[in-house]
Amino acid sequence: MEPQEFIDKFYLALLDKGWTLNEIDSMDMMYYLKLLTRKLGSEKVYIDDIL
Repeated sequence: MEPQEFIDKFYLALLDKGWTLNEIDSMDMMYYLKLLTRKLGSEKVYIDDIL
C-alpha cells in the first residue's frame, strides 16, 4: 500500500466515525495508533485491522 493510499483510508475511516478534518490534522497520529494497540491488547496492530 502506498503512503498516500494509507493516509486516505485512515482519514476516511476517522471521518466515518465523526471526526472533522481539523481534528484529524491536529492529532498525534502515532500516539493514536499506540493507544489503539493498547486498547486491542496486542503487541502489533496493523492499519488494515483498524480500518
